[in-house]
Parts: sequence; C-alpha cells; structure tokens
Amino acid sequence: MIIDFTVKNFRSLKDEQLFSMNASNPKGNLSENFVRTDNDKVNILKSAGIYGANASGKSNLLLAFGALTWIVKRSGDLKEGSDIRCYEPFKLSSETISAPCSLEIEFIGFDQLRYIYEVTFNKKEILTESLDYYPSRQKANIFKRVEGDTWETISFGSHYKGGTKRIPFFKNNSYLSKAGNNAAASETIRGVYQFFRTIFTKDLDPSSLFADFYEGEQILKVVAGILSNIDTGIVGITRTEKEIDTYLEKISASLPTEIKEEILKRNKFDFIFSHETEKKEDALFKLDQESDGTQKLFQFLPILVTAFGIGAVLIIDELDSSFHPHLGELIVKLFNDPTINKNNAQLIFTTHDIKLMSPTLMRRDQVWFTEKTLGTTTLYSLDEFDKTTVKSNSPYNHWYDEGRFGALPKINYDEISNILTSALSESYNGGQEILNSMLNGNKNA
Repeated sequence: MIIDFTVKNFRSLKDEQLFSMNASNPKGNLSENFVRTDNDKVNILKSAGIYGANASGKSNLLLAFGALTWIVKRSGDLKEGSDIRCYEPFKLSSETISAPCSLEIEFIGFDQLRYIYEVTFNKKEILTESLDYYPSRQKANIFKRVEGDTWETISFGSHYKGGTKRIPFFKNNSYLSKAGNNAAASETIRGVYQFFRTIFTKDLDPSSLFADFYEGEQILKVVAGILSNIDTGIVGITRTEKEIDTYLEKISASLPTEIKEEILKRNKFDFIFSHETEKKEDALFKLDQESDGTQKLFQFLPILVTAFGIGAVLIIDELDSSFHPHLGELIVKLFNDPTINKNNAQLIFTTHDIKLMSPTLMRRDQVWFTEKTLGTTTLYSLDEFDKTTVKSNSPYNHWYDEGRFGALPKINYDEISNILTSALSESYNGGQEILNSMLNGNKNA
C-alpha cells in the first residue's frame, strides 16, 4: 500500500509536493476507509480523490505515478544512450527546464515492511537512486546510487542479503528495474519490483492489461455477474478464441515480431454478450455493438476484480468521465468496504464529481485539491483546513462548490461574452463566413 508520494520538478509540479495516503486521525469517522498497520503508527487510506480546475495539474500527479512505475518496470529495457521518455521537467522556469525530476514513494510491501524508494533523473541518465526499509524501528539502507555511480561502484547496505548484488546496468537504467527482473537478485529486491508491477496505471505504459485479465474463465463469470446487476441489459457473456491464422493475415508483415505478438495477445478472444428479448429469448451482440459505457466497463472490471484479489493500487484519471456518477460512487464504496477489499487494494483518482466528496463516503484526509498559479501546481488536502470550521460531518462537497476551498476554475463571463460577440458580429455576417469556410473545406477534401 502507498503511504506517501513526493514529486518535484515534474511537468507543472515545479516545487516539491507531497501526496499522502496516511490517515491523519485513526479515531475519526469512517474508520473502515483505512487500514491499521504497525500498531497504529501507520494507518493507510484505501482511497483518495483529487479535485481541481481543468489544467490545474490533477492529471500531472497521476502521470508522475506513471513515470515512477515506468522507471521501475521499463527503464531496464532501455539500450545504452536511449532517452528516458518520462523526463518532463517544469518548462516555465530557466532554473528547472534542464534540472532533474525527483520522485519518492513510501509504501508497505507484500512482506508487510515499510519501504522508501527515491529516484532522480534527467533525459539521459538516472542520477541518484536509493531503497531504504524498516526491518525494525530503525530505517536501514538496502542500496544507494549517487551521481556518477556505475554498477561497479553502487553501494549496498548491510541488510542487503542473499542473491547477486552487482547486476550490470547502463546510466539510463534504474538499478531496481534491472535487478528486480533478474532471478539472481535477492528476494527483497524482487519483492519490491513486484510491488511496482501491481500499481495499475495506463500512463506511459503501452501494455494492455485488458487482454491479460480475461485469460481465466472465472473472472469472465464475475464480470458478467456485475454487468447484469448494473442495468446494462446483459444476462451472460461467452468467450471464444479467434482463428489466429485468419487474424495474422490482417496484420502487416512488415511489423516487428514483438508488436505482432502484442497485437495477437490483445485480440486473442471474441466476446459475445447475451441480452434477453421481449419473448425471453437470447439476443447476441459483439463487444463493438455494445454501448461505449458498457465497453469501458467490460475493459475496466477485470482490472478492478484483480486489484481486489492481489491488493493492487489502481490509478484512474477522470473517474467521472469514464463512468456514470453512480458507478463512480459504487467503485469508491467497494474500495472502502472491508468485506470486499480484504487484501487492502487502493484507489487513487481524479474527478470533478462533487457528490463523491460526501462526508458519508470520504473522510477529510481522502480529499485532495490542485491549484495552478503562474503554471505551477500546488497540492493540498481538505484535512489542512481548520478542523473547528470544516468538521468531519460538514457538507464539504457543497462548500467546495461554493468556492470555500479554492481549486475551482476562474471564469470571466463578461470577457468571454465580449469575445464571442465580437467574433459573431456583422463582420462575420452572423457566422456565415465560418459556414462558408466549412463548406469550402468539405469541397476541397
């Protein structure tokens, strides 16, 4: 489980920003929304929502999570001299445009120990990298890489036991990426690497989670059961394997083998959806004949079920644009429900849906805001507001809508009205010029 995530000089997150999943008051309301660990010293939230105006930096925070997982999972595949694709510093300042990006995460691993992983990098190399953990009350170092270190000079703490330590890497590879995916490395390193593999985010990761999750029959039954209970009209789903030879003929022979394999993997099955007719008979539909909303759910639900099954971290950008508000509320409820979320999966999402900011659904420390000033994003929690004014049972969703917490778009209606009035004035003949331009464009197409 993620405890804290710290970002500096990544996209609009110029200055150091801390996003925390640490439950600030374990004696507060909605105690089922967090997990108690380490004798109450660390209490970790199961879900958190991030609010803010468009272009305020919400998505950039999630992209920072994607950058971190890419550094761990993918940078080890880079050839010598290749660019680190997730290097995106703050571009509006001469002080930061060429400076390193810095990411740090504190989390509970699958062995129930606390870890802290930190990495700084530029376009061409990993500059610093370290992994610490708490085998007891005292923090101990596992490995540390400082600027200029090679695989031959990187240092290891006394707690790095078992396996091969010095695993070769290039300047643009993270040590954790190379060692974590190497059978010769220690069990601890490989366990930390596996934790990062269970942070599910599509950002900066071209692999398709969707195809992998429908390999098993059981998960298809679970998804079919859920879809039949949320008013989609679906009463059953069947799966058949495609004729691979036929599908291969449709793929360009010029594509590299690994891309062909990925395409085939993503298109391995055909899915048929059953709907009940007025005569109580089955009407069959293909996936592309279902509504866009149902298609999104069908691709998302196996990821959701798997997250609960293995205790994964699920990161979703714009939850409200992906699903109906009632479905968004359902997803948040499921993560906060201890009878469902037994393996302590986590949900981190951005949204504009203020109904989710209800004191009956989310605690104060589960609600975060982003605000942008002169291109720089500031991240803050509802829990930072005066607790005597904003109480745990306050209608903070309505108060946010009233502008009490900031993080709302600043709209100048009068100026927008003037711009449109001018654009649609007599000089445009009531929009006729625009219409003629469109028509001419169609003729030339």
